[in-house]
Amino acid sequence: LKRCQGLLLCSSLAPRRVLSMAFCAHHRSWLAKPCLPLVARRSLSAAVAKPRLPFEGVRVLEKANLLSGRLTGLLFADQGAEVLVIDPKEGGSVDSYLNRNKIAVRASDVEPSSADIILVDGADASLARLPHQVLMRTVAALPGDERFGHLPDDVDEDYLSALTGFFTDMDMMGWLDRPVTYTPLQLCSIYAGVIGANACAAALLDRLRCGQGREIHASRIAGGLSAIGALCLKQRGLPPHLDPVPAIYKSTADILAKRRGIEPSELDAYKQAAISDPAKQAWLFQRLYPFMAPYKCSDGEWILPMATFNRRLATGYCAYLGFADDVSAFGIVDRDPYDPASAPFDDRNLALPIGFNFPSSCKVAELFEAKFLQKTALEWEAELEAAGLPCAVIQTWEAWMRDPDARAARIFAEVGGEVQLGRAAWVKSAGEYPDLQPMVDGAAAVARDRAAPPPAATAPPRQRPLEGYVICDFANVIAGPACGRMLAELGATVYKLGPGVPQHGPMVMMVWQAELHQGKHSIILDAKKVEAREVIQRAIKAADVVLVNKMDNQLVSLGLNREALDVANRKAILLQLKSHQGERYTRKSNWNGYDPALQGKTGLMTRFGPHDPAAVAREGAGAGVPNFHGVASCVDYLTGYMAAWAGLAALYSREVRGGEQGDWAVTSLAVCASLTQLTLQRGEPPPSAVGHDATGMTPHKRVFPVAGGRFIYGQAPEACDVRELAATLSSLESDAAIAHFENALGGALAVPVLTVQEIAALCSDGGSKTANFTRKRGESGWEVETWEPTWFCFDGAPLSCARPPAFAGADAPQVLAALGYSPGEVLGLKQSRAVVPTNWYAWGDKPHREPLSSPVPPSVTAAHNVPARDLELLKEGLE
Repeated sequence: LKRCQGLLLCSSLAPRRVLSMAFCAHHRSWLAKPCLPLVARRSLSAAVAKPRLPFEGVRVLEKANLLSGRLTGLLFADQGAEVLVIDPKEGGSVDSYLNRNKIAVRASDVEPSSADIILVDGADASLARLPHQVLMRTVAALPGDERFGHLPDDVDEDYLSALTGFFTDMDMMGWLDRPVTYTPLQLCSIYAGVIGANACAAALLDRLRCGQGREIHASRIAGGLSAIGALCLKQRGLPPHLDPVPAIYKSTADILAKRRGIEPSELDAYKQAAISDPAKQAWLFQRLYPFMAPYKCSDGEWILPMATFNRRLATGYCAYLGFADDVSAFGIVDRDPYDPASAPFDDRNLALPIGFNFPSSCKVAELFEAKFLQKTALEWEAELEAAGLPCAVIQTWEAWMRDPDARAARIFAEVGGEVQLGRAAWVKSAGEYPDLQPMVDGAAAVARDRAAPPPAATAPPRQRPLEGYVICDFANVIAGPACGRMLAELGATVYKLGPGVPQHGPMVMMVWQAELHQGKHSIILDAKKVEAREVIQRAIKAADVVLVNKMDNQLVSLGLNREALDVANRKAILLQLKSHQGERYTRKSNWNGYDPALQGKTGLMTRFGPHDPAAVAREGAGAGVPNFHGVASCVDYLTGYMAAWAGLAALYSREVRGGEQGDWAVTSLAVCASLTQLTLQRGEPPPSAVGHDATGMTPHKRVFPVAGGRFIYGQAPEACDVRELAATLSSLESDAAIAHFENALGGALAVPVLTVQEIAALCSDGGSKTANFTRKRGESGWEVETWEPTWFCFDGAPLSCARPPAFAGADAPQVLAALGYSPGEVLGLKQSRAVVPTNWYAWGDKPHREPLSSPVPPSVTAAHNVPARDLELLKEGLE
């Protein structure tokens, strides 16, 4: 018997009745109770034939120097494709990583017509595409783009980061007079590489049906934009009680407008102290975000609890740490945020901790602060994760690369005597993956041609290559829904099945879904009701992929584990996103986690917070002050897109194997947080490129301040006197400063540093083929502005949004009809509440109720310093 996150799971494949061992924090003991029959958590049906890597038999011809194309090739190579690299690039810091599992050849060693996929940079015409082949071109902008088409395809990565908002909107404390912070992460190219792999895999899937390939353009600009959807999103039409306080502040005025209980002078004093003293920044961050802030432990290291968007976790932390009564006595409540009656308590509701008034935030931060000083960070991490409460010990990237569990999980693997990032996704049908290997010279061993003839064309390619596939999307937050949205963009029919009682707040389940629900059909089901479970079973029977971001024990309790799918629909792919898992299962593989927690675990927070690099290198993460590198746009979206890659690999493998047996595909936040740092595997960037005052990789290639409080990124010639240049630029407006680079510095590269809102505004006129920020209005009246999915461009035509987003549950009648329910049965499901109303409280054809009045706890007035006008409103409501 093996214990896994509170469940005793039998190692046999036969179903057994087992005991669920629940930890009772109050009595500090384990309580046994009977539960449903369970089976082994990692099994796949014995009907699966001999293990087979997903892309075994696929030949990829790589003639690419840009990171994106090489990363696409690596993802295919790690999943069994034969990747032949023509005249490979070698000797760089990560060339051995990007070249692994590949074969070095000369152009004369291989017949181009033998390739299934060809990877090239830009307009390279040396390898012509035949009808059956998939050709991917890595570009900066899509061909024919009137706004960005002038950029060379190999334009500097920092130029693109400045353009797409990565220098401005990734610092959650940027309102401390640091509007621009440089990041060395090559996010545009990394995202474009993963998305390019998804486009190629989807094209291969469609080729199995039609016999024809496609030409794909993978834009690095569009790849970067695919990561900022939640940051630049605009939406109108939500009921007021579902339109919560935003998660990120850009100025003190922003905070004062959205957080009650603090005076301008008080906030300004805190701000000035935080600017001058990094320790005060940590203190202030804790008071603004008490449920997702780093806290010092008894050993001087940092622990990061994660509960700021989740009601169950917020109440769970208060109960487990023993201060639930203190919180309640202070007037903080636990109310359903989807009930309009809870609206008067939005600034002190544990279901919405990111919107606490300032006195409530301070109180909770003080309680956390005192509690965490009682034990070491490692002790807290082990204890809290065992209790099902997500958290992370904050550490450096170097410590993460040495982490014993990360090594055991093969998040890091030894390749030719060198430690590298391991595989980023896994499918169960592959069996035990072979060890990763360094590049080999294949001039003598590689077959110049292949005996198998190319597939015959039988039909035209579909406009969207996944048309005809069905996805059941049970995922929430950002990573999982982003995966479902990407599969919808590629043409799949995606049924979004929402929970009957959401634990995440409206920011997660409503606002972010304005971007992440695009292309989906939404229904909400109360899985406690038999009728709702029948709907779920019908959806699963229709599905090719079942998408979840649940832990293994949750899959069992929900009936979504692999064994349950083998009964309901053995052809379905189980596509699972996790937090800590790697290629191999370890004791931490079933730990909980969120994007921010994995930023702390993998070194991102240490690198981007105020710190002395030498002190941190010597003493560890505790010597610095950690800071988030954005929320969602660094890790979450990449994990979602990597999950799409895992699902596509499993689908392709299923189709090649005959299409009768499904699979189990997995990726995790941990591997994707690590992947964002792939260019740093051989060493940290220079001090000028890390910390909250980072400016760039060198004194000449960096961010420069210009007049009017603006910034530009420029690449000055090495012979240029940088101090003199900086003085000149400081007196010039942005356009004049860029012209100075062009005219006085020999055409040197420069670009304004834009925020995500500025790049969105710039691209809202339809003038760019690559970047198109558009307004969409769904049938429910929800108006959303976000990016068109131009990161997918097939045969010269970028994709558009498959369908506007709908309110949660608004598509229930259509989904039920598609699953075979009659109008009368649909009405019965609505009346029984097995199908939950739109937005969890009212059907779309019923008027929204106004917020109801609620009792005011006696302690509220004294404890919270709530403005008198708000108390009067509450009293009027009671009367």
